[in-house]
Amino acid sequence: MTTNPAKILAALAIIYAGFVCVLWRGGSALDGVLQAARPGDFLSGRLAAKVDRAVSDAIPRSASFDGLMAGMIYRLLGDAGAQVQAGCNDWLYSAEELRLERQQAETIVARLKMLPHLSQSFAERGILLIVVPIPDKAEQVEEQLCGLAAAQSRRRARLWAAASASIPIHQVDLRHGWPRPGYWRTDTHWDHAGARFAAELVASLVNDRLGPGTDRINLTVGATHERAGDLARLAGLTEAPAWLAPAKEYETEVRAMIQRTGGLLDEVAGPSVILAGSSFSLNSGFAEYLQAALSREVAQLSQAGGGFAGALLDILDHKPGILASAKVVIWEWPMRSLAAPLSDPERRVLWQEGDH
Repeated sequence: MTTNPAKILAALAIIYAGFVCVLWRGGSALDGVLQAARPGDFLSGRLAAKVDRAVSDAIPRSASFDGLMAGMIYRLLGDAGAQVQAGCNDWLYSAEELRLERQQAETIVARLKMLPHLSQSFAERGILLIVVPIPDKAEQVEEQLCGLAAAQSRRRARLWAAASASIPIHQVDLRHGWPRPGYWRTDTHWDHAGARFAAELVASLVNDRLGPGTDRINLTVGATHERAGDLARLAGLTEAPAWLAPAKEYETEVRAMIQRTGGLLDEVAGPSVILAGSSFSLNSGFAEYLQAALSREVAQLSQAGGGFAGALLDILDHKPGILASAKVVIWEWPMRSLAAPLSDPERRVLWQEGDH
């Protein structure tokens, strides 16, 4: 692995600038701490604590300064922090997609044991459960990783495929025919092209089961606005100057206008299609594209941060009544969530299933 001298010099310059800034702002405080120190402070660790506090107080606290530093590190070193992997051409990736530690592998195995319970819970109610695993952005847009491989993304996908092969569930495969890139550059989520592609695939499977819907659903295009990607925020780059930050992205709002059949006084039936997904189902118009492709209103019960089965278990635990009229439940979740720590509801399911 070759070392870039320019990057080393840039890193040293940033460190030196920070050191000078701390001395300039907190030199007098550090001097006071050292002059007031007693011999016992050196041995007890109290002096180190006082020095740490003086240094911390000397560091400038402002969003603009933090953004400037994050932007300089990103541009000069290609470093977007511990939680974000910087790729080529201003592409950002979630670092968790690129690693899989031993305890995470154990979590995946535990989580996959929930599948029979979830499948049976809906089958007993006569409800079709459609599973929509969202491939990692690192796998789908691997060419912008700048030489890194999405090996752990593919490993998670293989584990899921092996575990789900013997379970009677209907899955939607988003890998084949995916509209590249299909994801925002600075965000973990799919863009409008990816959301629409996924929605139309899911709708095709639902329509095969229920037949075409009868609601008239028109998509309207709203204003275009700047989209601050969640990965850019996580890396502290949203406050960086434009010349240091990743290039801006813009999103156009899409809304679904529903015109139901029947008269105004007709009783409205309960939802026949329920969407129980993650933040992907709340982004880039996925729910709107889905309803338009179905010609049918969809009950949106997705949860931001719902992870693997947060929304699904919330329905089973707290909202089972809504399933009385349901014929299809669409369960969408990001593949990376397989390795996330188990939630309390998931632990309860595993306990009930005898996995202690």
